[in-house]
Amino acid sequence: MGQSQTPLKKFVRVTGVRSGRYVEFEFSVNDADLTVELILPFSAFEEFCTLQEATRLPPAAEVATEFDRLTWRARQPGLLRRVQATSDEDLPRAARE
Repeated sequence: MGQSQTPLKKFVRVTGVRSGRYVEFEFSVNDADLTVELILPFSAFEEFCTLQEATRLPPAAEVATEFDRLTWRARQPGLLRRVQATSDEDLPRAARE
């Protein structure tokens, strides 16, 4: 079977924080409307994003403050600002609307 040479675009959006330790997030590949919901400890979430080479979309507005606190506890301050600085051309159309 032939494989497509088109690289897959992968996206992650934080949707919640549980018990101040776990990150709830949505993961999508090439289609922002089709996602899978996952929950991982913060360090595993970071590793997952790196391994998948996923573009991190800004978190849901109601979660941003709680996620920012979690990044400070994990000694990753400023992560939220770096995620929000993602340029619009990297975002899927549905995420920009």
